[in-house]
Amino acid sequence: MKPLLALVTLAVTTLIFEEKARQIADDAHEAYNELIAQASETKRSLVTQVERQPLLSLLVAGGVAYALASIIPTRG
Repeated sequence: MKPLLALVTLAVTTLIFEEKARQIADDAHEAYNELIAQASETKRSLVTQVERQPLLSLLVAGGVAYALASIIPTRG
């Protein structure tokens, strides 16, 4: 009787874990799709800002590049 009970318990536990794994996979897929949508919206917003103010965008990009160049160590 004990082996049968252990087998039934194992089967039920397996079903529970499979369902939880499906839920986690669905949640991860939903989060991924939301992230893609947010990235797309951010890209559109950035492109719009650059098109509206190209000179300011160029100055900001140059400033960021200069700051990064001063932070990153050089070889030698």
